[in-house]
Amino acid sequence: MRPSVAAIVLNYANWDATVLCVRDLLAQDFPLDIVIVDNCSPDDSVEALRREFADEPRVAVIVSVTNAGYAAGNNCGVRWRMHRGPLDYVLISNNDTRIPDPGVVSQLINVASSEPRSAIVGPRVVSPGGFFQGPYSKPSVPMCCLRYSIPFLPYLFRLWQRATASNSQMHPCYAVVGAFFLVDAKCFVESGMFDETTFLGAEEYILSERIRRLGRSVYHCPAVTVIHNHDGGSVARTGGDNAYFGAGLDSMSHYFRTYRNASELGIGAFRACAKLYQRIFLPFRKHFVS
Repeated sequence: MRPSVAAIVLNYANWDATVLCVRDLLAQDFPLDIVIVDNCSPDDSVEALRREFADEPRVAVIVSVTNAGYAAGNNCGVRWRMHRGPLDYVLISNNDTRIPDPGVVSQLINVASSEPRSAIVGPRVVSPGGFFQGPYSKPSVPMCCLRYSIPFLPYLFRLWQRATASNSQMHPCYAVVGAFFLVDAKCFVESGMFDETTFLGAEEYILSERIRRLGRSVYHCPAVTVIHNHDGGSVARTGGDNAYFGAGLDSMSHYFRTYRNASELGIGAFRACAKLYQRIFLPFRKHFVS
């Protein structure tokens, strides 16, 4: 019997990008239910989205009463869908993600169903310029401090990744990119879903920790690819890079404190290195990651 799968797509004052993403999801060769969660947009997003998909029975547009961030918005969509019928898998998709291959979801489902211990499966995620985003190894406070103190090292690693890329087979990893992944619905609920303490950032790390506490695993499937523009448009579009970075910094601090038992001294050092990076390097970042 074919599993039931629902895609959750957040929107915040960026409905045109959401339309493109949802059209890609509708074009998948596996039929999906799609729940668009508007994160309390201050514009006419809700009306525009409902008008755009008025004749599409597989698409529902719901509205969050407040913009509480990525975690809360996605959880809202999952709860809404699960109240309306059985669900085997949830597909989390940022609205700034494009899915050119119609077989992506089918491939992720095949991987998930063939690995009994898998709870999360993610594809290869690349920027529009071809730089890889994830998968992620387990972050540590010292390594994050080093990354922010010597910021060119991650970009050298990305260049090496792109030069040596191959369509290797699926493999377990610590975490996949939160912009697009498939998760077992029952396991997602049992894990406590996304941690709504965060507003934006570290969600994939936190969910990975929660999943692992249930004895389940995360897999990366590089045989299929999605493109992620990484503009944060599902949560907030004001404040620019500094606001986006600041929210991520707070979320990572919460992750280290709550899920990795890091000391306050270590978290303080991490935040100091990140603030230095934000002040000196962040204005130039887009030139390297496009």
